[in-house]
Amino acid sequence: MRGRSSRIGDRVVGIALGILLGLVVIVIFLFLGSRNTIDEPSLSGGGTTVTHSQPPTPPAKVSKQKPG
Repeated sequence: MRGRSSRIGDRVVGIALGILLGLVVIVIFLFLGSRNTIDEPSLSGGGTTVTHSQPPTPPAKVSKQKPG
């Protein structure tokens, strides 16, 4: 009976370590691997920049002239 319960415990520990390792890899990628992206993540709130985009220009009006 002891062998079966230790295998279950090993499986639970393995799953927990797998989930923890996956989360660590994601956090490392977010804060170290994505430095060159548009919106770089940071822990400090300062240094944020605001970008303003211009509205698209309306299409040129085409005047219809009657052939004369």
